[in-house]
Parts: sequence; C-alpha cells; structure tokens
Amino acid sequence: MYRAAFPARRRARAIPLLLSLAVLGACAEDPVAPSKPAAATLQALLENPDGWYYVTNTSGGTEVGSLRWAAAQVGINGGVIFFDPGIAGDTIVLDAEIAVDMPMYISGPEDVGITISGNDQHRVIGSSTFLGLRNVTITRGFAEWGAAIWAVSLEMKNSTVQDNRGPGSAIFVEDHLTMDNSTVSRNAVGAPAVHYKNGVTGRISNSTIAFNAPAPGLGLYDVASQYPARLFVRNSIIANNGSPLRNCSTQFGLEFVSANIVSDWSCGEVGMTVTDPLLMPLARNGGPNMTHAIPHTSPAYNKGVECWVEVDQRYVDRDAKCDIGAFEFNDFTQITITIDPGTKVDAATGRALLTGTIKCTRADAFRLALELHQDQKIGKQIVDVHAAADIPVACTTSVKPWSVSMGLAPGEAFQNGPAKATAATFQTPEWVAPANVAGGVKIAVTRK
Repeated sequence: MYRAAFPARRRARAIPLLLSLAVLGACAEDPVAPSKPAAATLQALLENPDGWYYVTNTSGGTEVGSLRWAAAQVGINGGVIFFDPGIAGDTIVLDAEIAVDMPMYISGPEDVGITISGNDQHRVIGSSTFLGLRNVTITRGFAEWGAAIWAVSLEMKNSTVQDNRGPGSAIFVEDHLTMDNSTVSRNAVGAPAVHYKNGVTGRISNSTIAFNAPAPGLGLYDVASQYPARLFVRNSIIANNGSPLRNCSTQFGLEFVSANIVSDWSCGEVGMTVTDPLLMPLARNGGPNMTHAIPHTSPAYNKGVECWVEVDQRYVDRDAKCDIGAFEFNDFTQITITIDPGTKVDAATGRALLTGTIKCTRADAFRLALELHQDQKIGKQIVDVHAAADIPVACTTSVKPWSVSMGLAPGEAFQNGPAKATAATFQTPEWVAPANVAGGVKIAVTRK
C-alpha cells in the first residue's frame, strides 16, 4: 500500500474520528438500504493503520496518491482518508464522481481543511453505505439528486456544503444523518438542500442551514413511507432558505429540541425561536471551511441550551452560554486603557485629578473604576492613602480622554511624590472583554 510518512501525533488524532464512526455503525438501523458493517468491523480500524490512506496530490484523476485513488483502495472493512500537510487547504477538482460502496471517512486538516469540487459537472461523492466527512468542503457538484452528496448514512462534522446546484437536493440521505458543527449554504437546488428519506434517524446539532434557494433548506422525501423519519434538530439555525422564503418543505420527521432559530414558521412552532438570526455572509472566518458569522446583536448569541458541544465549526471554544448554529461569537470588544503619568492635586480641596485615554474596537458603553494609592510614612508606619471613584464611559473606535476627580477621607492628604493608579472596566455587556491597567504616577500638589 502506498502511504506517505506521517508523524505519530497526526495518526493519534484520528482515533476520536474513528470512535464516532464505530458508534454510528453500531446504532444505525436500515430496513431497506444495504446493510452496513458491524460495529466490531469499524472498531477494528482503530487498531489497523492498514485501513488508513493518505492523499499526497490534488489530482482529480486516479493516479497513485490522488483522492480518487485513495477512495478506490478502501476495502470491505472500510477505511479513513487523510491528507498530506503539503496540500492542506487546497482544492481537489475531481474528474469524475467519487462513487464508493464501502464505509469511508474523509478527514481534512483541522486548521485549513480540504475542498473537494465537482467542477459543476457531476456529483461530488456518492456512497451506498456509510460516508463520514470532517474538516471538508464539498462544492460545485451537479446532479439530478444529491448534487454534493448522496449517501445511505452520512456523518458531517466541521464541514461545509456550499455552491452546489441541480434540480434536486444538495445532500440526499437515505438512512442515517449526523450533522454536527457544519454549514449548508448557497446551494442552488430545486429540492430541499438537505433532503432526508422517510426512515432516516439522526440529528442536526449546532449547525447552520442558510441561504439555499429556490427550494427550502431542509425537507423530507417520500412522506408516504411506512418507516417514519426521526431527525432531532438542536441548537441549530435554519434561516433565509427558499425563494420565496420557506425553510422547511415539511415538518414530518423533525423534532426540535434545546434551542433553535428558524426565520419563518414552515418548520413548526415547538423548540424554536422564529426570527432573523442576522447571519453575516458566508466567509473565511478561520478554521477548516467557510462559515456564517453572527454579530453580538444576533438572537443566536449566548442562547444555546444544553451546550455539550465544546467547540464550534472553526474549533473555537464554546462557553457555557453557547451560541446557536455552527459559529460561536468570539469577536469581543477589546478595550485599550492608558493612565497619564502625572496627577495634579488641588491643595485647596485635596482632590486629585486622574486622567488617561480609552479606545474600543467597537462603540460600547460601560463603567470605569479608578483607584489612586500612595504609600506615606506616618510615624514609624507606612500607610496606604488611597481614593476610589467610578465614571460612565461611552467608548468609541477613536482615542478619547477620560478624567476623574478623586477625594480622600477627612484627615488624609496626598503628598508630592510617586503613587500607583489602576483602572478597570465593570458593568460591561457580555460581548465586551473586561480590561484593566495599572501604572505608576507622580503626584504634584498645586497651590493657586
């Protein structure tokens, strides 16, 4: 078998992927589709590097080291495909569809991903059994159904399906669907962008399905089937799909749990908030693929429920108040505070005028707490003479001065000499990163 030399660390990172593959093989049931390998067979991949294949070039053909070559090597027990670091972030334009009938997991580089294109000529990947994708972008597929992906069982993690087209769907799944931290967007399709057959089980979790048209974003095929679908949707966004607007073609088989945002009433009423999530355009926001960022004003911000997914599609850490959708907001307002080195004290009032500047990466309002400390020798002891105050701040992207007059308790007085000042934000909105600064100042007592 042809294999490039890879560091042991990169092989070790494959283990969690294969574990999820084994779990999926164990739990999926299909009354009509081809049988899938037993869990024990998938679990064996964890201990059998002979089932791992490495893509070393971006050829769309079948030469050794190409993606199509690697897919052809996958045997009856299944296999996992990785990519040489030298082609990380590249696009592979396929000469023909990748058509497989063995379980296959494609794992792109975590930092920049890998893009697989159908060149607007054919479906990108078709699988008669299990297909797993991680850190992969599937684009420019064209087919009557499943322009990007047709699979009996599909697992998508940290992946994007975008800019595919056809009279049918972008993704067609017959038996089992798992979509975590993934985005389906800008697909020009005549059937729901994510089309699932009746009998499908699975989940869509912390994902974003948006801006697909003219058909809806999500929908059921074969409503009359005797095998009902059961697809759980949790902490996900389904928005701005369809022309005219229609996010779901049907409510059959969908169960919305935790928190979800849908921009119309076509998906139902339970388990969701019907509103515009204020998605930003699909863009490179970091991580392995393109995503829809959200602003801090989005109703998806900090509204996730039961946030067990630890990172977003870009591998940005999610906090306890996770965001709904594939993107976790992390563009927090950053604050820069300075304290001027000189402080004047009015001898008549004893009040010190502390000054400085403040600047923010976006306009926000909060309060600023100030303290001024001076060590003074009183008898044989060193005493901390200090004053505290706070002021409201309307911070902007331009440097603005701030000042505060600070008084002492009766019987205390600042003296000429060194002191220490601190400034810290408080009562900041959730999207503002707290800031503080400390610095030495020189006190000068002035007399008129």
